[in-house]
Amino acid sequence: MFNPFVLVPCLICLYTVISAVIPLKVTALVKFALALLTVSGVAKLFMMRMTPAGFDITELPRNFALFLSAMFSFMIAAAILCVIKDIAFIVWKIFSRSKFPAHCASLSVLAIAAAATVYGVYQGTRVPDVVAHDVKISGLGKDLDGLKIAMLVDIHVGSVNRRDFVQSVVEKTNALNPDLILIPGDFVDGHVAKRSGDLEPLSELRAKLGVYAVTGNHEYYYDLHGWLKTLSGFGVKWLHNENVIIASGDSQLVIAGVPDPTGGNHNTPKALENSPVNVPVILMDHQPRFARENAKLGIALQISGHTHGGQMPIVSQIVQKVNRGFVNGWYDVDGMRLYVSPGTSQWDGFPVRIFDPSEITLFTLRAD
Repeated sequence: MFNPFVLVPCLICLYTVISAVIPLKVTALVKFALALLTVSGVAKLFMMRMTPAGFDITELPRNFALFLSAMFSFMIAAAILCVIKDIAFIVWKIFSRSKFPAHCASLSVLAIAAAATVYGVYQGTRVPDVVAHDVKISGLGKDLDGLKIAMLVDIHVGSVNRRDFVQSVVEKTNALNPDLILIPGDFVDGHVAKRSGDLEPLSELRAKLGVYAVTGNHEYYYDLHGWLKTLSGFGVKWLHNENVIIASGDSQLVIAGVPDPTGGNHNTPKALENSPVNVPVILMDHQPRFARENAKLGIALQISGHTHGGQMPIVSQIVQKVNRGFVNGWYDVDGMRLYVSPGTSQWDGFPVRIFDPSEITLFTLRAD
């Protein structure tokens, strides 16, 4: 029995071939080649599902993995455009007596999808820019005014993002001279034995108040405990239903964290236990969908990732619905500020960004 994770993309692929490839006025050989390229978009999913136990898809050579992921992205973009084309075909048939230009329409779909994929993969795999925000925190003492916090999230080291990418992100982050670095999850897609070297540059992160993190959902897909130990060795301090107090002079700030709910141990009230009263709290929670519940606990600022900002139009609207209305940027949630980062990178199965760039985030806290 097929997993929906594979079956749905297969149906999308079939629809794309029928709608965009078959109507083309080209030779059968060209149609076959275009269909084969489109079908290659689901090849990686089949490999993940059907290869023998123990085979790690992240062991694929980077360029081959990037090609398969790019073709999957092409298939998704083409399918979206096919829906638009087929709606246009229905409208055309209702209001026009002339023949619908199926060849031109299908050719346009494939050309636009290809151009969007090339641009999107470039945007999705480049080292992100820094995006800076001044953030007013109610109750923040004057001694912590100007505190700089760098946020990295959704690094997703795997078959596409390798050591050189992480090294560049670390160098950019250190250049900001942050006081504190927070990483709310999704470090990796792969096993410790194969991918730990790619994440080793994280050991070079520098922040005088430390580097703190929580797990994302992807840490649970591989060797969770192995990754917790490995990343701890790189200087990452975990806040799993815990908090730490940042102090300067007479001012205090609580940094709290919760593990991703994939592990079944997501507990924000526990994360706030023993925290001092009337001291503002910044919470790391990988997924933003718990923001309304977290806001009831008096948290000043929640920082999340997980959504990758939606990555591209139409997809972002779907991601927003799945995450209870939160997808990218700032939200005011019942008096709590929520920031959903578009991510430092994204899952390498869909390495495309269109009008939704990745980022290294820098918060400068301001007393309100």
